[in-house]
Amino acid sequence: MTTKPKILFYDIETKPLQAYIWSLGEQVVRHNQLMSQTPYTDIICIAYAWNDGEPAQVLGWGYDEQDSRPMTEAFDKLIKEADIVIGKNNTRFDDKHLNFHRMLHNRDGMFDWSFKSDDLERHLRKNFNMPSQSLDYISKLLGFGGKSPVGFDDWINIVEKKSKESYDKMLFYCAKDVEDTRAIWEYCYKHFKPKHSLRALQSKHAGLVDSFICDKCGSLNVKKNGTIISGGRLYQSFMCHDHRGYAGKALLSK
Repeated sequence: MTTKPKILFYDIETKPLQAYIWSLGEQVVRHNQLMSQTPYTDIICIAYAWNDGEPAQVLGWGYDEQDSRPMTEAFDKLIKEADIVIGKNNTRFDDKHLNFHRMLHNRDGMFDWSFKSDDLERHLRKNFNMPSQSLDYISKLLGFGGKSPVGFDDWINIVEKKSKESYDKMLFYCAKDVEDTRAIWEYCYKHFKPKHSLRALQSKHAGLVDSFICDKCGSLNVKKNGTIISGGRLYQSFMCHDHRGYAGKALLSK
């Protein structure tokens, strides 16, 4: 039995900032208006799921403690185990929040994480013209049920009232987001040209040398699909039975 490359899907939920303002409506709020208890955006929870079909797990800052440091340190260990780390809009949001917390707590840098990271939203925007890029819309469209309901009041209740009900609701909400991210990635993957070659990763894990491995999903379940000429060279083209898409090509002649 071969060992598949480990893909880690993840999502975070963050604490809202609190600030002093004099009026409602659109305005600029500066850093000296921030309340002392929220000088930066903290992380409430991190949900994650592996590419093994198992339910998502959640790391939280603690109902009473509201301390994100142990949770972010534990998640860094998971990143080190992973071959690929995938979120939705994580390049602009989640990744940067975690990097900020590493810097804030003077932990070791994880510059190599950027080589592992991929972003579901980047592929969705590149490949599909959809009315909305929201996770809720896409999850409902593809039959995954949509996001678990959480209201703005729940964020306030967690921060100000330490509501156990709202906190548990937030953990479930975050876990559902990760499971939707994984499900959408696996559903749409055959249309993507991913950042990482799973062929190389699968070869590393399974010790395979001579077998042709799907470049996109790491599967051995491939079939020949004609030949192509590229750059004056002849290649054997392959299709993948598992993700039902292009698997890559192998040089036939020089």
